[in-house]
Amino acid sequence: MTTFVGIDVGGTSVRVLAETPDGRGEPVTAPVAGSYDAFLTQVTGLCAGIARPAGVGVGLPGTSGESRPLFVPALPWLEGRPLRDDLEARLGAPVRLGLDGHLTLLAEAAEGAAKGVRSAVLLAVGTGIGGALLIDGRIWRGVHGSAGSWGWLPANVPDDPMRDSVRDSVHGPFEQAASGSSLRDGPALVAAARAGDERACAALDAYAARLARGVAAVASTIDPEIILIGGGLADAMDVLGPPLQRHVARFASPDGRRVPVRPTALGSRAGVVGALLIARTEEW
Repeated sequence: MTTFVGIDVGGTSVRVLAETPDGRGEPVTAPVAGSYDAFLTQVTGLCAGIARPAGVGVGLPGTSGESRPLFVPALPWLEGRPLRDDLEARLGAPVRLGLDGHLTLLAEAAEGAAKGVRSAVLLAVGTGIGGALLIDGRIWRGVHGSAGSWGWLPANVPDDPMRDSVRDSVHGPFEQAASGSSLRDGPALVAAARAGDERACAALDAYAARLARGVAAVASTIDPEIILIGGGLADAMDVLGPPLQRHVARFASPDGRRVPVRPTALGSRAGVVGALLIARTEEW
């Protein structure tokens, strides 16, 4: 029986999803280990009940070469380590590495909100802002594997003497201005806006204006068929979407104003589904 495995590694959790000719199981999720050796042991354990796979895809919250993670601020102990070779030795299968944003958009293009389009942009908005770019039906990975790092778009970031300069060196200006982290008490604010609280709605509107500047820049310069908002804010698009689209119309080019902005469809499963997809393709 041919089995493929997708592994989605986040800053706080790791998900594993297996697929056989009979279908997919449910993802298994665990808090991510705290060191490289512990992580290898953890992944081996999570895959212990899976028949020897024909391929394994691994999504990471940072860029990688073919065999080694290169820049993973959330899990710096992964950087420079021979992850592909070590996992291949433990799992007995070929392993492919990918950027989690790229894999999320790959999954959305195959099975989600970008299915059937040839060009799309993903802005993954959570504690940072990452994402991906679909061109002519394929994920554009970039020369260094980091295409779609929208967090590095220019933005006005207020001076803050308390801000950590080390953090600034690995977080771009747009994500400092408009990531989910910049939305103070976000879940409570969204809940209050849904209930019609005027001050909450005003705060979301101000945040939408900050986020819209980057969305408008991407819509205007790339002119995709659709822009997807993923990450933690995808679930808030019922209240965030209308002001966001209105502010995008203020800041975007005439054609950029016509690009629809929609939430992703696959939710937290998208990354591990994308990892599974690269496990069973020869073209990644």
